[in-house]
Formats: sequence, structure tokens, C-alpha cells
Amino acid sequence: MVIPVHIWAYAFRIWLAAVVALYIAFWLQLGGASSAAVTVAILAQPTRGAALAKAVNRIAATLIGATMSVVIAGLFPGERIGMLGAFVCWICICVFVASYLRGYQAYAAVLSGYTVAIIALVNIDTPQNVFTTMTDRMAAIAIGILCVTLLNDVFGSPPVWRGLDRRISDIWRDVRGYARDVLAGNQENPERTGELLAQISGLRDQVDIVAHDMADGRHRAAGARSAMLALVEIVQRVRLLSLLAHGDPLAVTVKDQCLAALDDHQAEGFAFLTKLREIELSRPDIVVGAVWQIQQAVRFVESKSLLDDGLLSLREGLEPAREVHLPQRGEFAVALGNATRIGIALVTGATFLVFAGWPASVAALTITAILCALSTTMPSPSKFAVAAMVSFALASVSAGIVRFYVLTESQDFVRLAVAIAPVVIFGCLLSVRPAIAGIGLIMNIIFLVLLAPSNPQVYNPLTFYSECMFVAFALGVVFLASRLVWPVSALDKQHAAVRATQRTLTTSVAGTEYSLPALEFDLASRIANYVASAAACRPRREVLRGLLSTNDLSLAAASAHIYLEQSSDDPAIRSRIGQLQRALWSGNSRRLCAGARSILRRMRVSQAGAREPLLAAATDLWSVGMVLEREKRRIRHFCDHGAVRKGDIRWSLH
Repeated sequence: MVIPVHIWAYAFRIWLAAVVALYIAFWLQLGGASSAAVTVAILAQPTRGAALAKAVNRIAATLIGATMSVVIAGLFPGERIGMLGAFVCWICICVFVASYLRGYQAYAAVLSGYTVAIIALVNIDTPQNVFTTMTDRMAAIAIGILCVTLLNDVFGSPPVWRGLDRRISDIWRDVRGYARDVLAGNQENPERTGELLAQISGLRDQVDIVAHDMADGRHRAAGARSAMLALVEIVQRVRLLSLLAHGDPLAVTVKDQCLAALDDHQAEGFAFLTKLREIELSRPDIVVGAVWQIQQAVRFVESKSLLDDGLLSLREGLEPAREVHLPQRGEFAVALGNATRIGIALVTGATFLVFAGWPASVAALTITAILCALSTTMPSPSKFAVAAMVSFALASVSAGIVRFYVLTESQDFVRLAVAIAPVVIFGCLLSVRPAIAGIGLIMNIIFLVLLAPSNPQVYNPLTFYSECMFVAFALGVVFLASRLVWPVSALDKQHAAVRATQRTLTTSVAGTEYSLPALEFDLASRIANYVASAAACRPRREVLRGLLSTNDLSLAAASAHIYLEQSSDDPAIRSRIGQLQRALWSGNSRRLCAGARSILRRMRVSQAGAREPLLAAATDLWSVGMVLEREKRRIRHFCDHGAVRKGDIRWSLH
């Protein structure tokens, strides 16, 4: 296997940044100078934007954690039980908050929690040293961040947006193939739809990083978000267009225009469809179904145009046509489980250490807190523990060889730099392979922690052995806690996705105000969560169909409510809003279709500016009716045999 040059360059940059950070920390005579090199290992990312994004979150979280360290040390000076209890409560709160975040923001939340252990808990018997420890740690982290940032700029670390552009383009090819197959009359495949939505949702972390990539990163990130949402919208439009009757001449015409838009002829298709829509609306007896078909095609073409605009913004750094804010949602049960797990793990670990009488047990508890907190940000805490065990085995052996065989002959800094090079570079090479990326990253961090470079270097085998035992103890606690204390199985995650989708359906038909872009992406993310949690076995086809159909209904109902509210300036519409919203809640497709007809008739005498909301409301009501007509039985079965709760009232499909 040939390793590309840019991967070698990345590994060399990280090694050089660690060496420079250590040299500066030694020169400044900082206490705990090795924290500078550890910071470099933590920020080791192949791209500039990823390193900067993690650095920003790391420095902010360290500031919060340092502040809380001073507060807790001031409230409980010399009180072991009080300080330990305050720390456990604080880290549980941080883990709970992290469960509602993702990516580097979740990492920052748990970092602000275990920073208290690094600063305050290790000085539980010497609270007067808390401030000194805090300043040394802040200085070491700042040095590590500066070294990584400067060397990335000097050696030309690649930006994130190019890789993100390639991924979006690849997904667009898959979405285009899916759209062509469905529009050509082939049956829609729920597994394929779910996989596409999972791929789109998987772009989220990279999109968040792009904002830190370059000076125009904000516009590039906004363009990427707009393109992501456009891909979700296209999949959604294709699902609705699949409801069209086969052989209908208008349906054939509409699908042909959508296929032309897929080949970058959306301008001509949009002009043709809008003209065709005006012709249908001008007929004495408006056919709502015909207008609905054309309107769905118009929205499909608009989504394709927004996709092109978003990709242009991502590539050129231009401001996109729309600004989209994607939601960050979490499940309360998962967040509570994570917080409870780490609280029980820390209390149990502390109790064991007290009764075991281990020396320097605070250091063991600190390492336990760090690993337990980090495990909650991973998709599978138990797999994280296993990966960390493999990394620990590699790191401990490497650190022992370097510390007691390579560095014992002299205290030369050049010797230290050369000695750590093979291990750090090897870890970086492992970290660029997705399947074992975590092992490489964790190995470098544990290696530098166990090596603990200092000036002068300490060669105490007993201290080294104790530190290894502490890490092994912490990994054992993490593994047992992930298996025994409120474990979240794949089936639990599937149930959470189903319950969240059912709740959204209830609130959508009840008229709860939503941001449509946020709702569309939120529902797509739930499909992605279900598909990811069912990755070990094939997702249940009928459950996936039920999720997709329920999402179609939720989106159409929420959109209808929004456009009805926008049309409330019209007295005739205002007088009927309550009736139309009750029709949505009733789930009666006939009443919904009748309401759509009445709105389109009202459009004839409405002002020009009010026509678009009325048209959108009518077609969305028709969409609800169409979905209910075709998928009523499946949605009824999916939503607990036909009913989801609205407070003490049940929404029933008639």
C-alpha cells in the first residue's frame, strides 16, 4: 500500500508541532509542559478547518472549566467530600448538555466538565495551588493551539471545503440516479431512500467545520447547509411525485420537466411549469390534482436551483441565496442516561479507590472522569472503550521503551524529538484511516500523557507503572459502565427515532409552529439515526416505510399550517382557518381536498401578493390528503394503531 504524500505531510506537521510546543513550554518553564504536546495530539486533524474548529472549542471549554475550578475550590477549600460531590454534579451537567450537541461542541461540553478534575481535583488537599495549575494549563493549551495553527498555515494544510464538495457531489450523483429511477416509473425503495438521507445527514459535522476553514468560511458553510437541505428537499419531492398516476398525460409532462432539471435545464423547466400552472389556474373549473402535480414539479426545480447555488457558494465563498440554520436536537432519555452513567461510574470508582487505599488515587479518578466523559460523546461507548484499550496497549509499550531505553542516556531535547517521532507519525498514519482513526488519535494522546516529557526528565518505573494502572483502571470502569449502567442498545435508538417521529406528527397536525427547513432536516436526521442504529442488521422495511410516510405527512401538515397563517390577512381565509386546521387534525382526506378546492377558488379574487401563500396552502392540504389516501393504513399501524396523543386528546385516522 502506497501512502500519499499529503498524509506523510500531515503526520510530519503534527510531530513538528508537538516538538515546537514542547520546546516553548520548556523554555517558559511551565509546570506540566507536556500538556502543550498533548494539546497538539488532541488537535491532530488532516485539514486546517477541523484543527481550528476543535481549537476554538477547546480553548472556550478550558476557560469555562478553569472558572468553575476556581469557584468549586473556593466554595469547598480542603473539603474532600464537598469538592468531589460538586465535581460529580458539574461533570454530569456537562455530559447532559453534551448529549444535545454534536461534533466538537459536544467535545467542548465534556471538556469543560473534566477540566475541573485536572485543575481542582488534583489539588484537593492543596487548594492554594489551583490558580497556578490553572494558569499553567491555559498557557500550555494556548501554546499547543498556536503551534498547530501556525504550522498548518506554513506547510499549507488542505482546507475542508474541497473534501466536502467531493462528498456532496458524490451524494448528488446518487440522489440524481434515485430520482431518475422513481420518475421513470420504478417502485420507490425505502432502504435506498433511507440510505440517501443517512448520507446527507452525515455531512453535518464537516459542514460545521467549514465555517472555521478560511476567511470566507461563513459563506461556504452557509452554502453547504443550503445544498444539504436542497438534497433532502429533492428526495422529499421525488417521494411525493411518485404518488402520481401512471399514464396520466399531465403526470408524464411534469416528470419529463423534472428529468430535464436533473440534467441542468431547470431554467427552461421552471419557465414551462409556471406557464402551465397559470393555464391550469385560469380554467373555469380548476382541477386541484393537476395544479398539485405542477406545483410539486415547480418545487422540485426550485430545489435543484438552490442545490446549484449552494454548491457555487461552497466552491467560491459567495453568499448563498438562502441562509439555513440546521437544528441540533437530542433525546432527553439518552441525555439523562449518559449523565446517570457517568455519575454512577465516578461515585463507584471513587468508592473503590478509597477502600483500595491506592496512592495518588485522585490521579486515577481524574483519568476515569476524562475517559468516561469522552465516551459519552461517541456513538458506542463500549466500542470506544475497546478502541482505547488497544490504543493503551500500543501507547504504554511505546512510552516505556522511549522513556526507559531511549532517553536514559542523555537529557538532550533533540534526542527527545527524534525518539517520539516514530510513535507520533505512526499514530497520525493510523488516524487517517476511518476504520481505525480513533485508535491512532487516542494512542498519540495516551503515549504523550504516559511519557510526560519534562525538564529534567523523571525516570521512575514505579510512577510509570502507577500511571499505566490508573489508565487501565479507568478503561475498565468505562467498559463496565457502558455495559451495565443504563446501556443504550441499537434497539433503544431505533425506538427513540420512532417515538420522536410520532411526536413530530402530533405537533405538526396540531399546528405547532415550525421552521420548515429545520423540520425537513430534523426528520431526515431521524431516518438517518434509524438506519445507522439498524446497520448491524437490515432495517425493518415496514418500519422504514412507516417512518418515511409519517415524515411526508408531518411536513405537508406543518407546511399547510404555516401558509394558512400567512394567508390570514384575507378575511375569507381567516374565517375558515379554524375549520381547515380542524380538518388537518381530523385526518379526513375528503375534507382536506375540499378545503384545497375552496382555497384555489378564492385565489381568483385575491390580490397578486397573496396568491403564492394561498397556492402553497392549497397544494399542501392536497398533499396531506394524497398521503393519507395512499398511506393511511401504514401510518395508522405505525402510530400505535391509529392514534397519537395530543395532550389528553387522541388524533385518529378516519
